[in-house]
Amino acid sequence: MIKQHLRQAWTMMKQQKLFTSIYIAGTAISIAMAMTIFVVLYIKLGPLYPEENRDSMVIFRGVYMHNSDTTRKGEYLFELSLENAEKVIKESKYIKEVCIKESESYYKHYAFSENGKKEIEIEPAYVDNGFWRVFNFKFLHGHPFTEADEHNPVAVITASLAEKLYASTDVVGREVYIDSTRYDIIGVVENPRTGNRTQLTGEDIFTSIHYSRDSKIMMRGDCRLIMLAESPAKTELLRKEIEELVTRIYQDSDNKYFVFDRCDVRKYWQAMLYVPGDSNWLDAIQKYLYALLAFLFIPALNLSGMIASRMSSRLSEISVRKSYGATNGQIISQVLYENLLLTFVGAVIGVIFSYIMVCKNSEWVMTLLDKSTHAEEYAVSSEMLFNPTLIASVLLLTLLLNISSALVPTIFALKRDIVQALYQRR
Repeated sequence: MIKQHLRQAWTMMKQQKLFTSIYIAGTAISIAMAMTIFVVLYIKLGPLYPEENRDSMVIFRGVYMHNSDTTRKGEYLFELSLENAEKVIKESKYIKEVCIKESESYYKHYAFSENGKKEIEIEPAYVDNGFWRVFNFKFLHGHPFTEADEHNPVAVITASLAEKLYASTDVVGREVYIDSTRYDIIGVVENPRTGNRTQLTGEDIFTSIHYSRDSKIMMRGDCRLIMLAESPAKTELLRKEIEELVTRIYQDSDNKYFVFDRCDVRKYWQAMLYVPGDSNWLDAIQKYLYALLAFLFIPALNLSGMIASRMSSRLSEISVRKSYGATNGQIISQVLYENLLLTFVGAVIGVIFSYIMVCKNSEWVMTLLDKSTHAEEYAVSSEMLFNPTLIASVLLLTLLLNISSALVPTIFALKRDIVQALYQRR
Protein backbone atom coordinates (compact mmCIF):
# COMPACT_ATOMS: atom_id res chain seq x y z
CA MET A 1 0.00 0.00 0.00
CA ILE A 2 2.79 2.42 0.89
CA LYS A 3 4.60 1.68 -2.39
CA GLN A 4 1.38 2.34 -4.26
CA HIS A 5 0.90 5.70 -2.52
CA LEU A 6 4.48 6.75 -3.25
CA ARG A 7 4.21 5.60 -6.87
CA GLN A 8 1.05 7.65 -7.25
CA ALA A 9 2.78 10.65 -5.64
CA TRP A 10 5.68 10.35 -8.09
CA THR A 11 3.26 10.29 -11.03
CA MET A 12 1.48 13.35 -9.64
CA MET A 13 4.82 15.17 -9.30
CA LYS A 14 5.58 14.64 -12.98
CA GLN A 15 2.10 15.66 -14.08
CA GLN A 16 1.76 18.79 -11.93
CA LYS A 17 5.20 20.35 -12.29
CA LEU A 18 4.23 23.88 -11.24
CA PHE A 19 2.56 22.71 -8.02
CA THR A 20 5.48 20.38 -7.33
CA SER A 21 8.10 23.08 -7.88
CA ILE A 22 6.37 25.61 -5.63
CA TYR A 23 5.72 23.05 -2.90
CA ILE A 24 9.32 21.80 -2.89
CA ALA A 25 10.72 25.35 -2.95
CA GLY A 26 8.53 26.42 -0.03
CA THR A 27 9.51 23.35 1.96
CA ALA A 28 13.20 23.79 1.18
CA ILE A 29 13.26 27.41 2.36
CA SER A 30 11.39 26.53 5.56
CA ILE A 31 13.66 23.60 6.41
CA ALA A 32 16.80 25.57 5.53
CA MET A 33 15.93 28.41 7.89
CA ALA A 34 14.92 26.06 10.70
CA MET A 35 18.01 23.89 10.23
CA THR A 36 20.23 26.96 10.39
CA ILE A 37 18.90 27.65 13.89
CA PHE A 38 19.51 24.03 14.92
CA VAL A 39 23.09 24.16 13.60
CA VAL A 40 23.78 27.41 15.48
CA LEU A 41 22.45 25.94 18.73
CA TYR A 42 24.41 22.71 18.25
CA ILE A 43 27.64 24.60 17.62
CA LYS A 44 27.08 26.57 20.82
CA LEU A 45 25.90 23.73 23.05
CA GLY A 46 26.74 20.35 21.51
CA PRO A 47 29.34 17.92 22.97
CA LEU A 48 32.18 18.98 20.66
CA TYR A 49 35.85 18.16 21.17
CA PRO A 50 37.43 19.03 23.53
CA GLU A 51 34.38 20.36 25.41
CA GLU A 52 32.57 17.06 25.46
CA ASN A 53 31.21 17.56 28.99
CA ARG A 54 29.24 20.72 28.32
CA ASP A 55 26.02 19.30 29.75
CA SER A 56 27.66 18.90 33.19
CA MET A 57 29.66 22.12 33.15
CA VAL A 58 29.25 25.13 35.44
CA ILE A 59 31.26 28.33 34.97
CA PHE A 60 32.03 30.94 37.61
CA ARG A 61 33.02 34.21 35.95
CA GLY A 62 33.23 36.59 38.89
CA VAL A 63 31.35 38.80 41.32
CA TYR A 64 29.58 42.09 40.75
CA MET A 65 30.39 44.86 43.23
CA HIS A 66 29.66 48.55 43.53
CA ASN A 67 31.76 51.34 44.94
CA SER A 68 31.24 52.05 48.64
CA ASP A 69 31.42 55.74 47.81
CA THR A 70 27.77 56.43 46.90
CA THR A 71 28.77 59.45 44.83
CA ARG A 72 30.57 57.14 42.40
CA LYS A 73 27.90 55.06 40.76
CA GLY A 74 28.49 51.91 38.72
CA GLU A 75 28.78 48.16 39.03
CA TYR A 76 32.03 46.28 38.41
CA LEU A 77 32.77 42.64 37.60
CA PHE A 78 35.65 41.29 39.71
CA GLU A 79 37.13 37.88 39.15
CA LEU A 80 38.51 35.69 41.90
CA SER A 81 42.01 35.80 43.27
CA LEU A 82 43.86 32.51 43.06
CA GLU A 83 43.68 32.24 46.84
CA ASN A 84 39.90 32.64 46.93
CA ALA A 85 39.42 30.31 43.96
CA GLU A 86 41.27 27.54 45.79
CA LYS A 87 39.24 28.26 48.94
CA VAL A 88 35.96 27.79 47.06
CA ILE A 89 37.17 24.52 45.55
CA LYS A 90 38.20 23.18 48.97
CA GLU A 91 34.79 23.91 50.54
CA SER A 92 32.62 22.61 47.69
CA LYS A 93 30.78 19.30 48.08
CA TYR A 94 29.33 18.95 44.58
CA ILE A 95 32.39 19.48 42.36
CA LYS A 96 33.46 16.37 40.46
CA GLU A 97 36.30 18.02 38.53
CA VAL A 98 37.40 21.64 38.44
CA CYS A 99 40.04 23.85 36.90
CA ILE A 100 41.19 27.39 37.57
CA LYS A 101 41.76 29.46 34.45
CA GLU A 102 43.09 32.98 34.12
CA SER A 103 40.80 35.32 32.23
CA GLU A 104 41.60 36.33 28.68
CA SER A 105 44.35 38.87 28.13
CA TYR A 106 43.64 42.00 26.13
CA TYR A 107 47.30 42.33 25.16
CA LYS A 108 49.04 40.73 22.24
CA HIS A 109 51.38 37.83 22.98
CA TYR A 110 53.96 36.18 20.77
CA ALA A 111 55.57 32.75 20.73
CA PHE A 112 59.15 32.25 19.61
CA SER A 113 60.98 29.09 18.61
CA GLU A 114 64.10 28.21 20.58
CA ASN A 115 66.37 29.78 17.96
CA GLY A 116 64.23 32.90 17.87
CA LYS A 117 63.68 32.74 14.10
CA LYS A 118 59.94 32.09 14.23
CA GLU A 119 57.63 34.69 15.78
CA ILE A 120 53.91 33.92 15.91
CA GLU A 121 51.09 35.83 17.56
CA ILE A 122 49.31 33.52 20.00
CA GLU A 123 46.66 33.31 22.67
CA PRO A 124 48.19 31.75 25.81
CA ALA A 125 46.16 30.11 28.56
CA TYR A 126 47.21 29.95 32.20
CA VAL A 127 45.49 27.02 33.91
CA ASP A 128 45.99 24.52 36.71
CA ASN A 129 46.37 20.77 36.25
CA GLY A 130 42.62 20.22 36.63
CA PHE A 131 42.18 21.69 33.14
CA TRP A 132 43.13 18.34 31.61
CA ARG A 133 40.43 16.51 33.55
CA VAL A 134 37.66 18.98 32.77
CA PHE A 135 38.44 19.02 29.04
CA ASN A 136 39.18 15.92 26.97
CA PHE A 137 42.18 16.98 24.92
CA LYS A 138 43.83 14.27 22.84
CA PHE A 139 47.60 14.20 23.27
CA LEU A 140 49.54 13.47 20.09
CA HIS A 141 52.85 13.56 21.96
CA GLY A 142 53.86 13.86 25.59
CA HIS A 143 51.52 14.40 28.51
CA PRO A 144 49.74 17.17 30.45
CA PHE A 145 51.45 18.92 33.31
CA THR A 146 50.61 17.53 36.74
CA GLU A 147 50.52 19.04 40.21
CA ALA A 148 54.24 18.26 40.51
CA ASP A 149 54.95 20.30 37.35
CA GLU A 150 52.84 23.34 38.21
CA HIS A 151 55.69 25.43 39.62
CA ASN A 152 58.01 24.61 36.71
CA PRO A 153 58.30 26.40 33.32
CA VAL A 154 56.46 23.75 31.27
CA ALA A 155 53.90 24.13 28.49
CA VAL A 156 51.48 22.13 26.37
CA ILE A 157 50.98 23.45 22.85
CA THR A 158 48.58 22.70 20.03
CA ALA A 159 49.57 20.76 16.95
CA SER A 160 49.04 23.79 14.72
CA LEU A 161 51.41 25.94 16.80
CA ALA A 162 54.01 23.16 16.80
CA GLU A 163 53.80 22.98 13.00
CA LYS A 164 54.22 26.73 12.68
CA LEU A 165 57.21 26.87 15.03
CA TYR A 166 59.05 23.69 14.12
CA ALA A 167 57.27 22.17 11.06
CA SER A 168 56.51 19.07 13.15
CA THR A 169 54.20 17.98 15.95
CA ASP A 170 56.86 15.81 17.62
CA VAL A 171 58.44 18.66 19.60
CA VAL A 172 58.33 17.33 23.17
CA GLY A 173 61.58 18.32 24.90
CA ARG A 174 62.10 21.45 22.84
CA GLU A 175 61.64 25.00 24.07
CA VAL A 176 59.13 27.72 23.33
CA TYR A 177 59.18 31.33 24.46
CA ILE A 178 56.05 33.28 25.34
CA ASP A 179 57.19 36.87 24.96
CA SER A 180 60.42 36.71 27.01
CA THR A 181 59.64 33.68 29.21
CA ARG A 182 61.06 30.27 28.33
CA TYR A 183 59.01 27.08 28.67
CA ASP A 184 59.84 23.41 28.08
CA ILE A 185 57.31 21.69 25.83
CA ILE A 186 56.02 18.54 27.55
CA GLY A 187 52.94 17.85 25.43
CA VAL A 188 51.28 18.47 22.06
CA VAL A 189 47.49 18.26 21.76
CA GLU A 190 45.27 17.82 18.76
CA ASN A 191 43.53 21.00 17.70
CA PRO A 192 39.76 20.94 18.12
CA ARG A 193 38.48 18.93 15.16
CA THR A 194 35.60 21.34 14.87
CA GLY A 195 37.74 24.44 14.95
CA ASN A 196 35.48 25.56 17.77
CA ARG A 197 37.54 28.34 19.39
CA THR A 198 35.57 29.16 22.49
CA GLN A 199 36.91 31.25 25.34
CA LEU A 200 37.45 28.10 27.37
CA THR A 201 39.69 26.01 25.11
CA GLY A 202 40.53 28.13 22.08
CA GLU A 203 44.12 29.07 23.01
CA ASP A 204 47.34 27.94 21.34
CA ILE A 205 49.54 27.20 24.36
CA PHE A 206 48.75 26.14 27.92
CA THR A 207 51.00 26.81 30.92
CA SER A 208 50.61 26.56 34.70
CA ILE A 209 48.79 29.38 36.45
CA HIS A 210 50.96 28.71 39.52
CA TYR A 211 54.30 29.32 37.81
CA SER A 212 55.92 32.63 38.86
CA ARG A 213 52.67 33.88 40.35
CA ASP A 214 51.70 35.36 43.69
CA SER A 215 48.46 33.80 44.87
CA LYS A 216 47.81 36.48 47.50
CA ILE A 217 45.85 38.91 45.34
CA MET A 218 43.23 39.49 48.05
CA MET A 219 39.79 40.56 46.86
CA ARG A 220 40.45 41.15 43.20
CA GLY A 221 41.99 38.70 40.81
CA ASP A 222 41.75 37.35 37.31
CA CYS A 223 40.71 33.72 37.87
CA ARG A 224 37.55 31.93 36.85
CA LEU A 225 36.39 28.45 37.80
CA ILE A 226 35.25 25.84 35.27
CA MET A 227 33.59 22.95 37.06
CA LEU A 228 31.99 19.60 36.26
CA ALA A 229 29.08 18.29 38.29
CA GLU A 230 28.68 14.56 38.89
CA SER A 231 25.86 14.51 36.33
CA PRO A 232 23.86 16.98 34.22
CA ALA A 233 21.04 16.70 36.76
CA LYS A 234 23.26 18.08 39.52
CA THR A 235 24.50 21.18 37.70
CA GLU A 236 21.92 23.37 39.40
CA LEU A 237 22.97 22.10 42.83
CA LEU A 238 26.59 22.89 42.00
CA ARG A 239 25.72 26.32 40.62
CA LYS A 240 23.79 27.30 43.76
CA GLU A 241 26.48 25.93 46.05
CA ILE A 242 29.24 27.96 44.37
CA GLU A 243 27.05 31.05 44.49
CA GLU A 244 26.54 30.58 48.23
CA LEU A 245 30.23 29.94 48.93
CA VAL A 246 31.45 32.97 47.02
CA THR A 247 28.73 35.18 48.51
CA ARG A 248 29.85 34.20 52.01
CA ILE A 249 33.51 34.91 51.23
CA TYR A 250 32.80 38.41 49.94
CA GLN A 251 30.15 39.35 52.47
CA ASP A 252 32.51 38.39 55.30
CA SER A 253 35.37 40.44 53.86
CA ASP A 254 36.36 43.81 55.34
CA ASN A 255 36.86 45.55 52.02
CA LYS A 256 36.35 49.29 52.48
CA TYR A 257 36.11 50.32 48.86
CA PHE A 258 33.70 47.88 47.22
CA VAL A 259 30.42 46.33 48.34
CA PHE A 260 29.33 42.89 47.14
CA ASP A 261 26.22 42.71 44.93
CA ARG A 262 25.88 39.28 43.32
CA CYS A 263 27.72 36.36 41.74
CA ASP A 264 27.97 35.39 38.09
CA VAL A 265 27.68 31.58 38.13
CA ARG A 266 26.15 29.91 35.11
CA LYS A 267 25.68 26.51 33.56
CA TYR A 268 27.46 26.11 30.25
CA TRP A 269 24.36 26.72 28.12
CA GLN A 270 23.54 29.84 30.14
CA ALA A 271 27.03 31.19 29.56
CA MET A 272 26.98 30.47 25.83
CA LEU A 273 23.50 31.90 25.32
CA TYR A 274 24.33 34.94 27.47
CA VAL A 275 21.49 34.55 29.96
CA PRO A 276 21.66 34.89 33.79
CA GLY A 277 22.29 31.88 35.97
CA ASP A 278 18.69 31.74 37.20
CA SER A 279 17.25 31.56 33.66
CA ASN A 280 15.46 28.44 32.42
CA TRP A 281 15.66 26.85 28.98
CA LEU A 282 12.56 28.64 27.72
CA ASP A 283 14.06 32.03 28.59
CA ALA A 284 17.33 31.11 26.90
CA ILE A 285 15.97 29.87 23.58
CA GLN A 286 12.96 32.17 23.36
CA LYS A 287 14.32 34.25 20.49
CA TYR A 288 15.38 31.10 18.63
CA LEU A 289 11.98 29.54 19.25
CA TYR A 290 10.12 32.54 17.85
CA ALA A 291 12.24 32.47 14.71
CA LEU A 292 11.76 28.71 14.36
CA LEU A 293 7.98 28.99 14.64
CA ALA A 294 7.95 31.76 12.04
CA PHE A 295 10.08 29.71 9.64
CA LEU A 296 7.77 26.70 10.05
CA PHE A 297 4.32 28.22 10.51
CA ILE A 298 4.26 30.71 7.63
CA PRO A 299 5.41 28.23 4.93
CA ALA A 300 3.12 25.54 6.38
CA LEU A 301 0.18 27.96 6.10
CA ASN A 302 0.99 28.73 2.47
CA LEU A 303 1.49 25.07 1.61
CA SER A 304 -1.77 24.22 3.36
CA GLY A 305 -3.59 26.72 1.12
CA MET A 306 -2.05 25.14 -1.98
CA ILE A 307 -3.08 21.67 -0.86
CA ALA A 308 -6.61 22.90 -0.08
CA SER A 309 -6.91 24.23 -3.62
CA ARG A 310 -5.59 20.96 -5.00
CA MET A 311 -7.98 18.93 -2.85
CA SER A 312 -10.91 20.78 -4.42
CA SER A 313 -9.89 19.39 -7.79
CA ARG A 314 -9.64 15.89 -6.31
CA LEU A 315 -13.07 15.81 -4.67
CA SER A 316 -14.53 13.52 -7.31
CA GLU A 317 -11.60 11.10 -6.92
CA ILE A 318 -12.04 11.06 -3.15
CA SER A 319 -15.80 10.63 -3.49
CA VAL A 320 -15.41 7.65 -5.85
CA ARG A 321 -12.98 6.00 -3.44
CA LYS A 322 -15.35 6.56 -0.53
CA SER A 323 -18.26 5.16 -2.51
CA TYR A 324 -16.24 1.96 -3.04
CA GLY A 325 -15.64 1.62 0.68
CA ALA A 326 -12.43 3.52 1.35
CA THR A 327 -12.28 4.82 4.91
CA ASN A 328 -11.32 8.35 5.92
CA GLY A 329 -8.14 6.97 7.49
CA GLN A 330 -7.08 5.33 4.21
CA ILE A 331 -7.64 8.53 2.24
CA ILE A 332 -5.81 10.66 4.82
CA SER A 333 -2.85 8.28 4.80
CA GLN A 334 -2.76 8.43 0.99
CA VAL A 335 -2.63 12.23 0.98
CA LEU A 336 -0.03 12.31 3.75
CA TYR A 337 2.21 9.84 1.94
CA GLU A 338 1.89 11.81 -1.30
CA ASN A 339 2.86 15.04 0.43
CA LEU A 340 5.55 13.29 2.46
CA LEU A 341 7.45 12.55 -0.74
CA LEU A 342 7.24 16.19 -1.77
CA THR A 343 8.21 17.34 1.71
CA PHE A 344 11.14 14.92 1.85
CA VAL A 345 12.54 16.16 -1.46
CA GLY A 346 12.17 19.75 -0.28
CA ALA A 347 13.79 18.86 3.07
CA VAL A 348 16.84 17.35 1.39
CA ILE A 349 17.28 20.46 -0.74
CA GLY A 350 16.71 22.67 2.33
CA VAL A 351 19.31 20.83 4.42
CA ILE A 352 21.89 21.12 1.65
CA PHE A 353 21.12 24.82 1.29
CA SER A 354 21.35 25.38 5.06
CA TYR A 355 24.76 23.66 5.20
CA ILE A 356 26.01 25.81 2.34
CA MET A 357 24.67 28.93 4.04
CA VAL A 358 26.28 28.08 7.39
CA CYS A 359 29.64 27.10 5.86
CA LYS A 360 29.93 30.03 3.46
CA ASN A 361 28.43 32.71 5.68
CA SER A 362 29.35 31.56 9.19
CA GLU A 363 30.10 35.08 10.47
CA TRP A 364 26.67 36.33 9.43
CA VAL A 365 24.82 33.20 10.57
CA MET A 366 26.47 33.00 14.00
CA THR A 367 25.55 36.61 14.81
CA LEU A 368 22.10 36.50 13.20
CA LEU A 369 20.22 35.98 16.48
CA ASP A 370 22.96 36.86 18.94
CA LYS A 371 24.99 40.03 18.43
CA SER A 372 27.17 39.23 21.45
CA THR A 373 28.61 36.15 19.74
CA HIS A 374 32.08 36.52 18.25
CA ALA A 375 31.66 34.77 14.93
CA GLU A 376 35.38 34.37 14.38
CA GLU A 377 35.40 31.92 17.28
CA TYR A 378 33.46 29.39 15.24
CA ALA A 379 34.72 27.39 12.27
CA VAL A 380 32.06 25.03 10.95
CA SER A 381 33.09 21.44 10.24
CA SER A 382 31.53 18.13 9.27
CA GLU A 383 31.30 17.06 12.93
CA MET A 384 28.97 19.98 13.60
CA LEU A 385 26.77 19.32 10.58
CA PHE A 386 26.52 15.54 10.28
CA ASN A 387 25.45 14.08 13.61
CA PRO A 388 22.47 12.07 14.90
CA THR A 389 20.95 15.06 16.71
CA LEU A 390 20.66 17.18 13.59
CA ILE A 391 19.54 14.25 11.43
CA ALA A 392 16.75 13.51 13.92
CA SER A 393 15.83 17.20 13.87
CA VAL A 394 15.50 17.12 10.07
CA LEU A 395 13.24 14.07 10.18
CA LEU A 396 11.07 15.61 12.87
CA LEU A 397 10.76 18.92 11.03
CA THR A 398 9.89 17.11 7.81
CA LEU A 399 7.17 15.11 9.53
CA LEU A 400 5.70 18.12 11.34
CA LEU A 401 5.67 20.26 8.21
CA ASN A 402 4.02 17.48 6.22
CA ILE A 403 1.29 16.83 8.78
CA SER A 404 0.58 20.50 9.53
CA SER A 405 0.27 21.47 5.86
CA ALA A 406 -1.65 18.43 4.55
CA LEU A 407 -3.83 17.15 7.37
CA VAL A 408 -6.26 20.05 7.84
CA PRO A 409 -7.18 20.51 4.12
CA THR A 410 -7.71 16.75 3.78
CA ILE A 411 -10.03 16.58 6.79
CA PHE A 412 -12.14 19.47 5.43
CA ALA A 413 -12.32 17.76 2.02
CA LEU A 414 -13.55 14.52 3.61
CA LYS A 415 -16.46 16.38 5.24
CA ARG A 416 -17.93 17.18 1.81
CA ASP A 417 -20.99 15.21 0.74
CA ILE A 418 -20.15 12.43 -1.77
CA VAL A 419 -23.17 12.99 -4.02
CA GLN A 420 -22.70 16.74 -4.10
CA ALA A 421 -19.01 16.37 -4.94
CA LEU A 422 -19.71 13.97 -7.80
CA TYR A 423 -22.50 16.22 -9.10
CA GLN A 424 -20.21 19.24 -9.23
CA ARG A 425 -17.76 17.33 -11.46
CA ARG A 426 -20.37 16.37 -14.09
